[in-house]
Amino acid sequence: MESRIAQVLIQFESLCENWRALPGRMEKMAPYAYVWHPETSLSSLPKPIAVTLQAATHGNEVGGIEVLLEVLILLRAKVLQPVFPIAFVLGNPAGIKANRRFVERDLNRSFGQSAQGLEEERRARLLEPLLEKTALFVDFHQTIEPTHRPFFIFPYTASSYAFAAALHRQIPIVTHWGPSFSKDGMCTDEFVNYKGGTGLTLELGQKGFDPYHTGVGLQVALAAVQYGMKQFIETQDLPAAMHEELYTWKSVIAYEEGMQLRDGLVNFQNIKVGDEVGSKKGQPLRADADGWLLFPKYPRDPLAPPPKELYRLVKRIRADELGKDGVVNR
Repeated sequence: MESRIAQVLIQFESLCENWRALPGRMEKMAPYAYVWHPETSLSSLPKPIAVTLQAATHGNEVGGIEVLLEVLILLRAKVLQPVFPIAFVLGNPAGIKANRRFVERDLNRSFGQSAQGLEEERRARLLEPLLEKTALFVDFHQTIEPTHRPFFIFPYTASSYAFAAALHRQIPIVTHWGPSFSKDGMCTDEFVNYKGGTGLTLELGQKGFDPYHTGVGLQVALAAVQYGMKQFIETQDLPAAMHEELYTWKSVIAYEEGMQLRDGLVNFQNIKVGDEVGSKKGQPLRADADGWLLFPKYPRDPLAPPPKELYRLVKRIRADELGKDGVVNR
């Protein structure tokens, strides 16, 4: 695993740093963050960077790096020929090299702030100017525990929903509105939305390298470029966003000392009220509602602080409920 991580880092940097005499030009914005410019670019873009593809915002979620590599290879071979700038970003290089989620602070809670004393705070300040210039943004994540299927997740905006619905109709959408996902700071997609772009996150599956994750991610990445072509170049009236499988928060179970989940819980597992999901100080811990489980926490890193949440439950909603008061539960 570690040798593969080192290999993809070297491959990514080598491709971007040695782009000379290839289609377009590559501009380095920060370490492991580049913008590809076509030979002739549109002047009518809403923002200077049409599409940004980001991977490894959490350093041990490395599967998305291979997605970016595949897109770069298609660009180099002139199979993919967009006429607008595309950014390629590895979110947390220090975390990647340490094979840890983060080194000092969760990068995906570090945007929209001014602090720069910690490793991830400094990285966020470096990436923010690029993200501010981005029109369409996809952040490729992976879950800590296994998941039954990939899923989109992002703070709801009409444009983000339309974007996700156009990228892949079979990948479920988890969205939310009202308070931020985390009280600790902005996630990447939230920051892009805040700056006037359209951002979303795709959870590919359990962290690590997996050819299925690469395939799904590549489908979504190419669809994002195609979406930009239709929106910015062909100026088509895009069809109304429609997606059949939508979810939002039903409950968030806060972590308390003495809580422990039972082994084997996975993302998007169906849970029924009363199911035994773990224990609390030796007593059975039971689900208080029906739903689909997301982000079960199994503390395994002795250097990490205790989790603030034990797990979340999501519920199915209809498209006409999006953005409405009283739909999202906390």
